[in-house]
Amino acid sequence: MQSSELQLAELTGWRALLTEAQHVARVYLSPPVEDYLLRLLAQAIGIPGSNVQQDAKAFVERLADNWQASKQALLAVGDESLLFSGLFPEHAIRKGIPITHFVQMGVNAYREYAAIEPESSERKIHAALADQFVELLDVLHTLRELQQDTPCIDAMNAYQLWREVGSAHAWHVLRQFTTASPSLHPTNVRH
Repeated sequence: MQSSELQLAELTGWRALLTEAQHVARVYLSPPVEDYLLRLLAQAIGIPGSNVQQDAKAFVERLADNWQASKQALLAVGDESLLFSGLFPEHAIRKGIPITHFVQMGVNAYREYAAIEPESSERKIHAALADQFVELLDVLHTLRELQQDTPCIDAMNAYQLWREVGSAHAWHVLRQFTTASPSLHPTNVRH
């Protein structure tokens, strides 16, 4: 098989996995956002010899050291935040970094990148990535769960993702941990 045929087969496999994850998560990603995610996954994970697990660990460690992104790195920060919070949340959990931190960072990076881009289709895609970041995260978490048949996030992160960013997937994970319904009571109310 030629290299282009291998790449096509790999992209087809990723598209099938993403389609299944979207169906299970009951999430619809717009075609440009789905295509972007497909290319990102194929690029980051489909590269022979790449070690995304190690890259995820290094990214979390840079964050723990208060690493600041420059304007030139906005796209990389958005992509890494999406990949690592979606596919490798256990690294953040082990370091004690809430996954919502990655969500906020990724959304902000994509939004800032879109703001500095001239009016173009690229600008629209990155604005859509910021708008659909939580849905992308839900699809990636569902993809992980389909592969390992267990939640990839813990109860605390599920609660935070549900409460702070409105993750539907996190709500379903939370319901797996408890039959009690969490409330949205204000934290400053005294009982």
